[in-house]
Amino acid sequence: MISWFARNHVAANLLMLGAVIAGIWTLASDRIPLEVFPDMPSRMISVTVPYPASAPEEVEESIVLKIEEAIQQVGSIKHINSTASSSGGTVVIEVEEGKDPREVLDDIKIRVDAIPNLPELAEKPTIQLDDNFHSVITVAVAADMAEADLRRLGEQIRDEISALPGITHAGLSGVRPYEIGIEIPEATLRKYGLNLERVSQAIRGSALDLPAGVVQTEAGDVSIRTRGRAYTGEDYSRVVILTRPDGTKLTLGEIAIIQDGFNENPLLARLNGKRCVVVNVMREGGQNAINIAESVKEYITTAQKRMPDGVQIEFWNDRSKIVKGRISLLIQNAQSSLILVFLCVGLFLRLDAVFWVAVGMVASFMGAIALMPFFDIAINLSSLFGFILVLGIVVDDAIVISEHVDTLRQRGMSALDAAIQGTKEMAVPITFGVLTTVIAFLPMAVGASDFLMMFKPIAIVFILVMLIALVETKIILPSHLAHPVPGLSGASDILGPVHRWSERTLRKFVDTFYRPALRWCVHHRYTALAAFFGGLIILCGFFFSGRILWIFFPRVQSERIEAKLTMLDGTPFEVTDGHIQRMYEIAEQMKKEYVGPDGKPVIRAILATTGTTRLTWGSGGSTGSSHVGEINIETYGPEERSLKVNTVDMAADWRKRIGNIVGAEELNFRAEIIRSGDPVDLQLTGTDPDELLDISDKIKAHLATYAGVFDITDSLDSGRNEIQLRLKPEAQSFGVTVSDLAQQVRQAFYGNEVQRIQRGRNEVKVMLRYPKNDRKNLATLETMRVRTAAGLEIPFSRVAEAKVGKSFTNIKRVDRRRAMNITADVNKSTTDPAKVRADVEVYVRELMATHPHIQWSFEGEARAQREGADAGKWALAIILLGMYAMMAIPFKSYTQPFIVLLVVPFGIVGAVLGHLFHSMPVSSMSICGMLAVTGVIVNDTLVLVDRINQLREETGDLKYAVQEGGRSRFRAIFLTQITTFVGLMPLMFEFGSLIENSPPGISHILTAIFGDNRAAQATSAQFLTPVSVSMGYGSLFATVITLFLVPLCYLAVDDLGRIINRILGRKPQPIAMPLGAPSA
Repeated sequence: MISWFARNHVAANLLMLGAVIAGIWTLASDRIPLEVFPDMPSRMISVTVPYPASAPEEVEESIVLKIEEAIQQVGSIKHINSTASSSGGTVVIEVEEGKDPREVLDDIKIRVDAIPNLPELAEKPTIQLDDNFHSVITVAVAADMAEADLRRLGEQIRDEISALPGITHAGLSGVRPYEIGIEIPEATLRKYGLNLERVSQAIRGSALDLPAGVVQTEAGDVSIRTRGRAYTGEDYSRVVILTRPDGTKLTLGEIAIIQDGFNENPLLARLNGKRCVVVNVMREGGQNAINIAESVKEYITTAQKRMPDGVQIEFWNDRSKIVKGRISLLIQNAQSSLILVFLCVGLFLRLDAVFWVAVGMVASFMGAIALMPFFDIAINLSSLFGFILVLGIVVDDAIVISEHVDTLRQRGMSALDAAIQGTKEMAVPITFGVLTTVIAFLPMAVGASDFLMMFKPIAIVFILVMLIALVETKIILPSHLAHPVPGLSGASDILGPVHRWSERTLRKFVDTFYRPALRWCVHHRYTALAAFFGGLIILCGFFFSGRILWIFFPRVQSERIEAKLTMLDGTPFEVTDGHIQRMYEIAEQMKKEYVGPDGKPVIRAILATTGTTRLTWGSGGSTGSSHVGEINIETYGPEERSLKVNTVDMAADWRKRIGNIVGAEELNFRAEIIRSGDPVDLQLTGTDPDELLDISDKIKAHLATYAGVFDITDSLDSGRNEIQLRLKPEAQSFGVTVSDLAQQVRQAFYGNEVQRIQRGRNEVKVMLRYPKNDRKNLATLETMRVRTAAGLEIPFSRVAEAKVGKSFTNIKRVDRRRAMNITADVNKSTTDPAKVRADVEVYVRELMATHPHIQWSFEGEARAQREGADAGKWALAIILLGMYAMMAIPFKSYTQPFIVLLVVPFGIVGAVLGHLFHSMPVSSMSICGMLAVTGVIVNDTLVLVDRINQLREETGDLKYAVQEGGRSRFRAIFLTQITTFVGLMPLMFEFGSLIENSPPGISHILTAIFGDNRAAQATSAQFLTPVSVSMGYGSLFATVITLFLVPLCYLAVDDLGRIINRILGRKPQPIAMPLGAPSA
């Protein structure tokens, strides 16, 4: 096949064009969705039971415990997390990995629906699998107008955005739910001999529509319908409550204050100081995130022109920028890498060969893109990461073949014969080298764990590109090398002197330095091996000593800074808003100070909310909580600003300026794109909340002693004041029960939900209760009347007593036990979170010696790391066994694969040293680079071992074979390793300052090569820098190791075989056959 395609360049070119056209067509036809983060299959099932104005302990006992009990026998459940609050109960079920969550959902629905005795006032349970919506962009609408007018404008904009092509979900937040409030004082009720329950019945009986049958006329059936439903406050004011003996009617409007407005819980959102509402635009399924964001921005531009004066519409949290930045980085890095690789390889190989190597890379990428839809892979951060990861090594095989073909041509072969023979000689080692690399990424491509699923798109893209590149180097590349392009051939001839100088220089280096050094190592091989492995042990010891920082996930700065404030529960809205306003003013001051040389500020906009948090994530009306608030600062992208500043540093500055806030339970700052959980997250489970709180205080005090640990808090709130009611003994004589008392007090102070009506897209509650001023005063409780079934009105004080106490505002449960979490953030640039956790673990073990029934575990980042390590153990075992098999089969040897595998640790050490050189912590992203560099090392080592086998078979002189093998493969190994390093330089180094400080002519050249490197380093490349450092330095370090260690290990394995054979009295083993050679 190689010969046929080499001779038939038309077939080869058609195959290449087919791959390119297929890739372009796939992109142009939108067959591949564009998203920000990969869609992870949901394994979370939520059971929600709203129960407003209830006590958390009551919700726990009457709702949460019953649901937990009902579902405990359901199979495939991994964890159960429950929350009981004053608004209801929520139970979240995590399904085991690899199980079908829909089957579990059906089973849970059956069991929850069968629960017989949930509270009467609790709403029907909602049971659902978590939706698959993903936030793309947020639209903030700000104006100085009434709340109702602003909401209507927000609803109009939401509806218009929802109608845009390609957008199916847009939700409104930052608004209070609509509500009609009907307030009647106690004195008025007594004046007319009414009670709230009687008024409720009158409203329900009058304000409704009812079907009244059908009249069967000769012309056809005519339905009869009674229409009386009220939809507005004015409609309710006309509802008749009672008819007097004289026939006059008492209407609701005569006795009640009716407010057609919003829920009473306060909520306020402000954009740059103006009140605002927020429209969250979401993506689902295969929708294109970039197209959605562009459509929304175009809409904003058009809509702003027709808005009244003073209305400001701005987009916010555009997540598509991350994808566009990664795509731009991929193109820019591919351009820079190709230029650098072209310049580097062009010094040694013909220009036509270098050109076809570059073309082959493009064809490989396009072919992989064409196949992505068949593997259900979208264009997102992970898949683009895979393309950038493979960029550094996809050309290695083509370079090896091109170098060998060039060597044969220098020996006098024709271009056609050299292309055929060179490709055939390198076919087997390169094929098994690629398969070995594929094996390294295979567990990530097929793994079912959450940790491996994160890397699945990376692995599949990597494997597709490598396999297509393998086909390209065996079928298409030989044809191109066999038929040189006249123009490029002429240019190669012109550059002949440069090639000859490069060859002489490289040959001189090999003859002067490499060959003598290798000869000495061969004659003193065990001394050299001891030095190599001794150095390896020392470097490993240095690494594990803790001098090199390890973090599970790198802290990547975001273009947003979030500050979340939680005051003591029950804190008045005005107090919380005062603190939020102060934080906002400090942020505004920072906006004036963080300004670049060109006068452009770093901060783009500031969004402040009081009464809710996570405003730009949810949808629908928010009920609000008076003790919480949040401020979001959005900055311009690094490519848009001239001031070099890190948002993580800005967050630290903001925290310092704000200082301590009296009465604050929690004040957290975040300036990261993504995180795998809190660096320190200790979960305690037990039955005694007081004991949990005592332990929490001790652990928090211990955490505060660590430098670099901040934002220490726990999930167990300090509780809020509550009034606890108890019946007096004499209540029984009046026929007053606990249920009567609770129901009437609830109706008076929380309210009685009389009806729910539908007005357009909005559901509106109709609430009947005492006036707001009466409900703010505890004296109202003492003066209220308790109605009996006999119609008596008994003063509250005669049948009940009220006592002030404390209660939790929410109760958290994990796997059917009460739980709390102690969390803290860590400055990862100075402090190792793993070391902090290890020290805290020692302290906690000592502390728990006196609390044996308390269970504890590290969650958050530690759990993600733990699950990743568990998955990694199995993956590593599969990788090592697979790699061994892929080398043992072609070598026809059980021992020679170990020669190759022994080099891999040295490449990893080189990667770690690269992190040390760049003062960069090692992370899980670095591990991806180490896996990739393993493929580079294995490829080159296979080529070298194969050459040694060939020479040994030809000469029978092992020492000559290892020395000559190293010399003859020096150029190929040098080129693949150096091009990997050079190709990754744009990601590893910051060239922005170099470009700025260079003369105009040179700066233009550098810009052409590296592009706007500053932007790449500041945003998308933050994820990729650890990967590129691992690959670049790992390949560079492995170059030296491969050229020396492989020959030495080959000799040592041969020596060991001779000793074993001598001991066992066996004949010497036959010489290993070169790869691709026919068996005897």
